[in-house]
Amino acid sequence: NIGNYKLNLNSRIIYNSKNKLDLTEKEADIILYLNKALKPVSVAELQKKVWDHHSKLDTHTVETHIYRLRKKISTTFNNNNFIKSSKSGYKIN
Repeated sequence: NIGNYKLNLNSRIIYNSKNKLDLTEKEADIILYLNKALKPVSVAELQKKVWDHHSKLDTHTVETHIYRLRKKISTTFNNNNFIKSSKSGYKIN
């Protein structure tokens, strides 16, 4: 359970009583990692833990995935607040 949603890891589908959304493997990984975090997660931490990326390279991969995931969730569930961002990082709302 993730808030008002359920996540099926085998089929990578997030759903509620009315809608369902297919996720990519990375999207499911992002949601799982953010859901387990007790505090906001930085881009660097997501790069390291979800992408296993240890370099200091400046990449927008995390931001792009978060943007696309937010858009999919907003379109399917009409929820613009599922992933919140702050100066400290991202978190599941």
